Amino acid sequence: MNNHQDVLVSGSSSDQARLVAAAQVIVDMVESEGGSSSKSLVERLEEAPKKFFEIMTATSKNYLTHMIGILKSYWPHHNLAPIAKGIAADCSDEDFQGYCKESEVIAEEILKNLAE
Repeated sequence: MNNHQDVLVSGSSSDQARLVAAAQVIVDMVESEGGSSSKSLVERLEEAPKKFFEIMTATSKNYLTHMIGILKSYWPHHNLAPIAKGIAADCSDEDFQGYCKESEVIAEEILKNLAE
């Protein structure tokens, strides 16, 4: 048995209570209000990775939409559709890494403005 199974099988009731409490915290983080209470904690915990991915995808989409909206506000007639394909074919990895590094400060400012 690995350490995690040992806690479940031979761990103290205190360890088991802590494990249940930790599992509940994870489930509560990813479950929407009024989540499915008819399912057991184990079933809801098993669904947590998928729900976490869905939350991250929705959050990323919101931020990307906001960022593209900002770009369009400065260049409303520019076709941004090619960026959906990824990095330009003639852009080297080194150049791309430089652009990403250069963009970090701007990204931090945008996120700060979103939070206000």
